[in-house]
Amino acid sequence: MSDLPVPTALAASAPVSTVLVSTALADQRRLSHLRLAVVIGVLAFFFLVVPGLALGGAIDASSLNRLGRYLAFALVAIGIDLVWGYTGMLSLCQALFFCLGGYCMGMHLCLAEGGGDVRPEFHNIPAFFYFNDVTSLPFFWEPFRSRTFAIIAGLVLPAAFAAVFGYFIFRSRVKGVYFSIITQALAWAALLAFNNQKLLLGGTNGMTNFYKPLNSTFEWILALYLLSATVLLVAYLGARHLVASRAGRVLVAIRDNESRLRFSGFQPVRYKVFIFAVGALLAAIGGMLYAPQTGVIGPSDMNIDLHIMMVIWVAVGGRGRLWGAVLGALLVNYAYSCLTSDLPSAWPFLQGALFLVVVLLFPDGCVKLWDRFEERFRSRERALLALAPLAMVVVFLFAEGLGMTRWWEAFHTTWNLRLPLGVAVPLKYLLLAAAVASVVALDWWLGRTRTPRHPPASTLETAS
Repeated sequence: MSDLPVPTALAASAPVSTVLVSTALADQRRLSHLRLAVVIGVLAFFFLVVPGLALGGAIDASSLNRLGRYLAFALVAIGIDLVWGYTGMLSLCQALFFCLGGYCMGMHLCLAEGGGDVRPEFHNIPAFFYFNDVTSLPFFWEPFRSRTFAIIAGLVLPAAFAAVFGYFIFRSRVKGVYFSIITQALAWAALLAFNNQKLLLGGTNGMTNFYKPLNSTFEWILALYLLSATVLLVAYLGARHLVASRAGRVLVAIRDNESRLRFSGFQPVRYKVFIFAVGALLAAIGGMLYAPQTGVIGPSDMNIDLHIMMVIWVAVGGRGRLWGAVLGALLVNYAYSCLTSDLPSAWPFLQGALFLVVVLLFPDGCVKLWDRFEERFRSRERALLALAPLAMVVVFLFAEGLGMTRWWEAFHTTWNLRLPLGVAVPLKYLLLAAAVASVVALDWWLGRTRTPRHPPASTLETAS
């Protein structure tokens, strides 16, 4: 049998197949090394570069504090991505759980045991009690003198409330747009309740007068930033482990076809209650980190527009991809910070335009640009051009948000483009838009004139 001649077609196709397989493996190794380098670079940026620049004076304390608060928002985005992106349930009440965690921490920070600014003329309790004719600390405030109890309450209460609420909703098989409407109604009811002075939680003004050094002393600001970054990293790794597990596959099955999953013998209600509680827990942790860094927590932090904005974070970054949710939260918040400072009257229109562009043109969010970059990286065809627009926007927003473009302020204020309605667009935004448009146009032009790197399949078949 070994002396039989090998067919010509098989003899010719074997080397071709071997070359293609080896090339694919080599490209996959290159891509794995690239991903590892990106991960190391991101971790080094948040844990080494930013603290180093802050210690060196290149980043001021207020910019570092802002980044710490945005990392707390990123925790909320991960929870929304688990609930919406992976399970298919659009929840519009995550800011409520965010505030529940923030209120639990704020109740401790308001008291003398938490370093709150209490005075004898206010009976050594928070000042808003005095203005509501309350002369002694209410009974349900007493346990919050303990920091440990405040932390446990901030973790347990939002998750337990979400689990109980979710159980009755999911048991009734409420889903889709009806689930979104009910969660929005819950958020509105909570907003009205927390605005009520009789609830003895600060009313419309919320809670303030926390321990002053938390958001004014550099050492505390740096410590809270590093804590926020560490908690975000742990939460991301935990969420990634969850979605890669068997439970994560069930969540995706609920999103894709819940009826078929139920007919297969699974109980979707349990998984939906679980992931809804996990999303609430992550939002509560974000609120607990946000309150001391901003110095105030109140009903304004659970306004209806904030619930919608949190969904936009995930939509911009890319739902169903955890790192996309984190990226979207940081980008949108930095865009909000920059544009409301330079173009306050134009931000509502830009916010609406951003949502429309994402829904109509980029339904997969920013992660789609990275996927396109990886595809071109494998084929070695204009990979950098595919990633350049996103990279430009990310670098610009982070540099602007971290206060590293102060040298530009004296120049660009004299170069503005006047638009109708008295809107003046600073030169830096025009340069960014021009650079992004130039790269996109160059990529499009090269794509029309490019030649394929590999011969088509028909050529390989003819050669064999």
